[in-house]
Amino acid sequence: MKNIKIFAIGAALTLGLASCGDAYFDVDMDQNKTSETAFNSAQDVKNGMIGAYYALGNYRFYGNYVVAVGDMASDLATADASSGHFVQINTYQITDTNGELDDIWNYGYKVIDRSTRAINGAEKIMEAGVTEDEEFAINSYMSQCYALRALATFTLTNIFGLPYKAGQTNSQLGIILVKDKSYTIADEVHRSSVEDCYAQVLSDIAKAKELYAGEDEMNGAPQFYFNMAAIYALEARVNLFMGKYAEAKTAAQNAIDERGSDGATAENYVSMWSSNAISPEDILTINKTNDDNLSANALNTLYGSYGGKISAAVQGIFGENDCRAGVLAKTAYKFCGLPTAQAVSNIPVFRVSEMYLILAECETQLGNTNEAKEALFFTASRDADIASTDDLPATKDDLMSFINDERIRELYQEGFRWYDARRQGLKITVATTKQNFDVAKFVYPIPAAEINAGYGTEQNEGWSSNLPK
Repeated sequence: MKNIKIFAIGAALTLGLASCGDAYFDVDMDQNKTSETAFNSAQDVKNGMIGAYYALGNYRFYGNYVVAVGDMASDLATADASSGHFVQINTYQITDTNGELDDIWNYGYKVIDRSTRAINGAEKIMEAGVTEDEEFAINSYMSQCYALRALATFTLTNIFGLPYKAGQTNSQLGIILVKDKSYTIADEVHRSSVEDCYAQVLSDIAKAKELYAGEDEMNGAPQFYFNMAAIYALEARVNLFMGKYAEAKTAAQNAIDERGSDGATAENYVSMWSSNAISPEDILTINKTNDDNLSANALNTLYGSYGGKISAAVQGIFGENDCRAGVLAKTAYKFCGLPTAQAVSNIPVFRVSEMYLILAECETQLGNTNEAKEALFFTASRDADIASTDDLPATKDDLMSFINDERIRELYQEGFRWYDARRQGLKITVATTKQNFDVAKFVYPIPAAEINAGYGTEQNEGWSSNLPK
């Protein structure tokens, strides 16, 4: 694959990269080691892991673009034509040379490649023999690398592959899997099926849980890296997308228990979006600071000076006494920055509220109405007019409709809607005028640069025929 091959051809493994803002990522720069000699100590493995985190939090991946696609490609946001930012995605004027898609592909594979190299390097160090303390540290770093690779593989599969369908073979093409080794210039590569991609994601999550060694080896808040609650949260989201409701329910509850937080209150819900401190909601968040110098590349800027707007579908969905509407009333969008730095906001990857919404959806699908209402009340009670579970719908269909609306109320602008609509087969209105768009039939093209490299990567045939009319 072209992008993975570029990493190999360069013969230099980028280690010790600066962080996305958190101090525990700050280590000495060490960019001159070849991939063959890079890993000789626990610190080397940690540096490799840091490189993977850096790619994850880059604005070209989870630090902006992956999240922005989730709303801008859906019915929840509109882009400003005068600024040009995310207009092609928002209006579905898609080409295989789209810059945002190319960046998502490249940086997703940077996460995957760096994680894989760190895992392989760690295994060689362990085979040579290590002390007990070194083993503890290396297991911690490997756990996070497996989780990082799982998240990146899952994300790319859902953007560049058609949705997973429960009860089907899922032979549709996903992405090029990287697991045992990174590719070299001599390798021909091919995309694996969505079924196989999801299988590897679950396998990597299992390894992350198996190797997890606690929080002692990292500095800073646990929510800035893949703690055990975050690993379970990823497992819950993946199983939800697969329609494996019992498994998703168990994982979501485990994530909630591991996090041990009651979540945001009505009093701190609005203010938490204007702070980059860990909130009661955070399970895993990408930390940003002024030192990142994001400016034009911040998700905040897309909805600020670049004119992105929250659609009427969001603005009209809150009750009069819903505290969450206060975010829009105060700033018009969630990622409003710090009082002293408008471009600086943490980017939540997993929140406590998402886990409760997963619980509610799974209990509903499993026919457990009372349990579903109990889980749903966690977020629904942010509307003061919903005083008890008796105020929630009583039937499965009505509950699911409410849950879908509640996911908008709770998760808008955090990058969920496009992915939710695809996994559920919802028909939505996009680009303000294109109605009843069956987004589950649409898939983005593999970037032309990847296809034109000539290493065997297959394009999504007929992708353009399923653009909204």
